[in-house]
Amino acid sequence: TMASFKLWIGASAADTITRLAVQLASTMVVARILTAEEFGLASLVLGVTTIMAAFIGLPFEESLAQRRKLYTSHLETSLFVSAVLTAISVAFSAVLGPVIERLANAPGFALALLAGSLLLFAQGPGAVARAIARRHRRFVDLSICNALSTALGSGFAVLAAFAGWGVYSLILQRLLPNVFFPILALMALKWRGQRIWIPTRWHPARFRELFRFSWLHLADVGVTNAGPATLSFLINAYFGQAVLGMLNIALRIVDPLRSALLSVGHNLAFSILVRMQTDARKLTVKAAEITADTGFFIIPAFVGLAVVSPVLLPMLVGPGWESSIPLSQMLCLAVAFSLPFNFYYSGYSALGRPEYGLYGSAFSLLAMVVAFLVSAWSGLGQTVGIAFITYEAAKVVIALALALPISGRALTTALIEIVRIWIGALIMAGVLHWLFLSSDRPQVSGLGLAGIVLAGMVVYPLVMLVVCPRCMRDFIRLFRSR
Repeated sequence: TMASFKLWIGASAADTITRLAVQLASTMVVARILTAEEFGLASLVLGVTTIMAAFIGLPFEESLAQRRKLYTSHLETSLFVSAVLTAISVAFSAVLGPVIERLANAPGFALALLAGSLLLFAQGPGAVARAIARRHRRFVDLSICNALSTALGSGFAVLAAFAGWGVYSLILQRLLPNVFFPILALMALKWRGQRIWIPTRWHPARFRELFRFSWLHLADVGVTNAGPATLSFLINAYFGQAVLGMLNIALRIVDPLRSALLSVGHNLAFSILVRMQTDARKLTVKAAEITADTGFFIIPAFVGLAVVSPVLLPMLVGPGWESSIPLSQMLCLAVAFSLPFNFYYSGYSALGRPEYGLYGSAFSLLAMVVAFLVSAWSGLGQTVGIAFITYEAAKVVIALALALPISGRALTTALIEIVRIWIGALIMAGVLHWLFLSSDRPQVSGLGLAGIVLAGMVVYPLVMLVVCPRCMRDFIRLFRSR
């Protein structure tokens, strides 16, 4: 119903804002304590642990959420397999950590990786809890648990940074929320009076049922998460840990908002699209509509972030990180371009076509590596930014290339809307820059920054009334008629 959908949107928005505020606040503290090299080392470690975490949890979450019929034995099997995969990850870290440390010339990597892998034990229970919440459409519970676990994780990370734990505080900041999440989700289920203890058992038949969807999704998830890790190791090899630390800081402006919008958006879009899984054409057209409707606020949000980066970054992380400003602007624009198109991949997942996601992630990874190597050999200044933009652009190209044969010209309307939204967002950016940031060294306070954001929220809808009144109507309709 519309009422419950509005409630989900409200809870998801509150969750997103809480997570953003908490992550940025903890980054403000941590960036003033740690060095660029420590941020660089954390990027390398988290690049690897993210891949392991994804392998342990994500494939099961998607296939449990996507199944038409779900039995307790599916959940038991998922927990069993994820426990085995966690043990393998810890063993992998213990054996290969020292090897990677030597090859990458990154002292301290092996021990930090082992510590990170030990925090992955909650990944499986977390995935099962998320899948159950998504199936029962308990998006409010999901949002509360997400926000709380991020707040707890970030709090501990800040204490760790003050205690002088260095790179370990950054690892805790990223991985501790995953430990808190299943604990909070269990408490929520208990509060609702549901059976909460699921034994960990092996059921070969159930595993086979989950595996057809899972192994393709697993490959996609593995390749997707290999992207940031590959970029981290390339940067480390060519430019060293300090430049990698600059990327880590630049990403900290983009990533909290991107990952929150992505997970919330995917869950909501998936719940709408999964009902159309018998009609591929209708589903793809709907995914294109969702892309345009969400693009209406995603694109100006990240374009606006790019505009205020020169004042926002120094405010957040203090002096000494100035060289990451142009990079953060490139990342903001790349994410503005690609994020709405991720809902095409939500559609392919709902269709039960995880291989489409794999094509997208594999092509993007290849394009990014080629772009990085060509830029580095040519001696281009912004090699890192160029590689990141190439990666995001390649993902969009594949999303559209796969959608066109399914629904052809029916996608044109939505694509034209996206172009118009971009025109509106860029006009807004120009106006904001001219009004507030056109001096050589703009000095803006926290209050001034809030003023710029509010001005953007006024200017953008006014511009859109001229550039694309239809986009405005579609966006309003999205919230009225559900």
